[in-house]
Amino acid sequence: MDCQPAPPKARWTTVALFAALCAAYAAENRPCAAVEARLDDAAESHSTDDAPFQVTIEISEIVDGKPHPIDRHLVIFKDNRAYDFSLVPPMDVTVVDWNEKQMTVLSRQKSLQSSIPIASVLQTAAQIRVFAKKNDAEERLGISAQATRTADGAVELAFADYQYKATTHQATTPQQAARFAQFTGAVKRLNLARHRGAPPFARISLGNEIASKGEFPKNVQLTIGNGSTTRTLVSHYTAKDALSPESEDRVNKVQGMMTLYSDVPLSDLP
Repeated sequence: MDCQPAPPKARWTTVALFAALCAAYAAENRPCAAVEARLDDAAESHSTDDAPFQVTIEISEIVDGKPHPIDRHLVIFKDNRAYDFSLVPPMDVTVVDWNEKQMTVLSRQKSLQSSIPIASVLQTAAQIRVFAKKNDAEERLGISAQATRTADGAVELAFADYQYKATTHQATTPQQAARFAQFTGAVKRLNLARHRGAPPFARISLGNEIASKGEFPKNVQLTIGNGSTTRTLVSHYTAKDALSPESEDRVNKVQGMMTLYSDVPLSDLP
């Protein structure tokens, strides 16, 4: 998925603090947890077609005006599951299984795996939403950020020191667009549970806005920072309506990984 560098330490420490402290508000989390569940289910409710397809994501950082590749992923959708294969070291695989309602991260370098219920991932995001609302931090974490369409059809969204701009194209079917947005939301919330990357809420909103028009992202540009201290990353997406033989083989091998790899807590994965 979009390779987002860790934010400045102070900002991410704030988010991690939210995750730790929000457990104290468990009794108050039901309304917000329901919001997360509705967001996650929105795409699935429109997905009557489960035809396989795949999306390649290539991520580059712009340095001195030139793109420098830093990450590459292949995301395969089949049988109500999404398989996110990292194509660069450490070559991890993340499986979002809506049939079993869980997510599994497979470390190919260490032959380890860890699974977490989707409900737990939603709950983590819900807890942070609750705590952010109590502390007037919704704007700072991008929770209240709303995507807008420009005159040329691009989608923009900004919060704090993060600015997104996406170009899009029409998906083959609205169901494909919805399933990809649902996958994006799932992995972004998983990153939050693992304290990785930027706060996910704005990127989820961006993905939902794109899918609402039956579209796929084509390019998503993320600029972090202001003035002279900025970083710019661009993610390029290429979708195919059918799976290649290589992709079918990748999916088939995942079951063997799940059988052979040792189970560890999510926090113990590299």
